Amino acid sequence: MRSLFRTLYNTSTYYLCGSALVIIAVLGLFHYWNSQVYVVSVDQLEVGVVEDAREVEGLIEDLIEEYSDFYGMDLEFAAEVSLIKDRRPNCEPEPEAVQERIREQASFMTEALMITVDGKPFVPVACEEDLDQVLESLKEEYAAATGGDSTKIIEFSVLEDLALEEIIVDPDYVFTPSEVFPLLKAGGDDNLLMADASSARKTQDFMHHPTITEYEYNLISPPENSAATGLNPEREKPGVGEVTVSVKVVEEVTEVESIPFSTEYDYDDNLLISEIEVKEPGREGQKEIIYQVERKNGVEVDRKVISEEVIQEPEPRVEIKGRKELPSTGSGRFIWPVRGKGTVYNGFSSRHTGIDIHIDHGTYVLAAADGVVTYDGYGNTQGKYLIIQHGEYWTLYLHNSEHLVSKGARVSRGQPIARVGATGRAFGPHLHFEVRIDDGSREWNSYYQHRPVDPQQFFNR
Repeated sequence: MRSLFRTLYNTSTYYLCGSALVIIAVLGLFHYWNSQVYVVSVDQLEVGVVEDAREVEGLIEDLIEEYSDFYGMDLEFAAEVSLIKDRRPNCEPEPEAVQERIREQASFMTEALMITVDGKPFVPVACEEDLDQVLESLKEEYAAATGGDSTKIIEFSVLEDLALEEIIVDPDYVFTPSEVFPLLKAGGDDNLLMADASSARKTQDFMHHPTITEYEYNLISPPENSAATGLNPEREKPGVGEVTVSVKVVEEVTEVESIPFSTEYDYDDNLLISEIEVKEPGREGQKEIIYQVERKNGVEVDRKVISEEVIQEPEPRVEIKGRKELPSTGSGRFIWPVRGKGTVYNGFSSRHTGIDIHIDHGTYVLAAADGVVTYDGYGNTQGKYLIIQHGEYWTLYLHNSEHLVSKGARVSRGQPIARVGATGRAFGPHLHFEVRIDDGSREWNSYYQHRPVDPQQFFNR
């Protein structure tokens, strides 16, 4: 009996010792597991520890959703985030602080399309439709500027090669169509369409991206060369690529143009030679012409007629010319051609075909004899001047300030016909007066057709 009791005692002792060891081991293992946490790092900088990795994973998913809604595009988390399991017995998890630090350092990326011009990067846009919208806005801008309702654009093209390349980029760098459009509008003295390249950052900066390292607990796996430039929805767009774009526009332009009227002549033996009466004033016609016009950067480079239609026929002007000879004007029949004496300071010579009479500005110029006004106009040298036909003679009156008669008018000897001036090539107010002998045609066809003579021989003064 004593032996049995001893056996039982020994067995119980072994059992209790084993149980204690098991309890100690379980408690030790429990303590070991409880002291293990996830060390969270963002861009290789430790931001704290958490007990449950799902807290960080859930935060990142929430951030992606939040900022995707903000930008209106699909985003991926671009910051380098890692969780490494470690034993830290005396370290308390701080999930709220970790989440706040992740928010502060969060950055994102998105898939976009880089507009290239002849292979040079320009600016990123969200999709192909954005580029189409920019080109359509340019087309509308040209249509509004070049003719409105009378102009129809039949061809619009950019002469350079515009292409789109897929990139991964910070969403802050993605341009909207309304931001791209002003960069492509015409500007500068040469009318080229130029993108502003004055900003410090160039499009190449869009392509500079660190990668995200994969750790023991990997949260995201973005494409290589993804953007990681930091989130800042308030900052301005970076600079754009330096490019030059030329636009070709082919238009159908409808224009209404006038058709000049012709002049027809009748003759009347009761009217003096050079005297004209207007029987019908004439009226211009109209025609509608459709042109095909090609412009480069708003400058017309080619134009051709597509069609032409007469809207209204012109009506001819009818003039009645006289055939009656003017009475001869012999020596002594001309009167002094200004009211007042004046001073002759430049006489007749082979190089000066008249006389210059200096007198006050505005003094009346008088018809030297009866006649008909055959010219009332302006010349660069002569200034305002008149020509009067007197049968076998012609008289000329140059540098006038104003005319009191017009072509075709019959004038009488001594009648005021103009006022002294200094128009054309003149040094001070004066009248340049000439007398010319008719060549027998009684017609004035050119300035030097009739031979000039010294006017002073005709005056009885």
